[in-house]
Amino acid sequence: MKKEKMTLEKLGGLIEKLALFTMNGFEKMDKRFEQVESELSSVKQEVSSIDSELSFVKQKVSSIEEEQKETNRRLTSIGRKQTGTTLSLDETVRRSEFDGIVHRVEALEKK
Repeated sequence: MKKEKMTLEKLGGLIEKLALFTMNGFEKMDKRFEQVESELSSVKQEVSSIDSELSFVKQKVSSIEEEQKETNRRLTSIGRKQTGTTLSLDETVRRSEFDGIVHRVEALEKK
């Protein structure tokens, strides 16, 4: 009986130790999960911030692209006007040269 009592006491002590180890293990796991959840929350906030900044950058790029289209349209218009002006000046110069030649011919014919 004494042996049984000692065995039961030892078994009870082992069960208590096992219960304490298990409890301590779960507490450590809970703390670790809380730590991981905190880190995950921080990462989520950073991702959200990055998404917000990316959205802002996309908006700016879109705005710049629209401005670039308008600039290209205006440059094309300016280029057409310059071509027209150049052709007109070229024609004026040719006309002026032609008129000069006609005057010389008329002057020569009068002599």
